[in-house]
Amino acid sequence: MSVLKACSKLAENNCASFINGKCLGDISCPVFNQVICEGLRCPYFETAVLPADKNLQESYSVEVLKATARHSSKKCKGCGNTFKTDNYRIQYCGDRCRNHGKKKANRIADSKYRQNEKSALIKA
Repeated sequence: MSVLKACSKLAENNCASFINGKCLGDISCPVFNQVICEGLRCPYFETAVLPADKNLQESYSVEVLKATARHSSKKCKGCGNTFKTDNYRIQYCGDRCRNHGKKKANRIADSKYRQNEKSALIKA
C-alpha cells in the first residue's frame, strides 16, 4: 500500500476533523484525496493523527519532502507575492515583475557608471 493511501485510511479512521469525506464538512481533505503532492497539507493531521503510527509518519515526511522539493514556494523580488516554482533560480513571479526588476537593475548600474565618470573627470 502506498504512503498516501495509508495516510488517507488513517485520516478516515482517526481524524476528528474528517466528516463525510471532507475536512470539517466544508472543504475536501488534502490527505484523504491524496493531493499532498500538489502542495496542500493538513497541519492537524500531521500533528494530531499521524504521530500514532511512527513508521507511516517517517514515510509521510519523506513523501512530503519530495513533493515540496519539486514545487517550492518563493517570494517575488518585484511584487513580494509568494509563488510556486520547480526552478530554484527563478526570482520573479512573471514577466511584468522580471521586466520591472531589469529596469531597476539597469538604472542602478547606469547611476554607478555616471558616478564613476564624474569622479574620473574631476580627478583628470
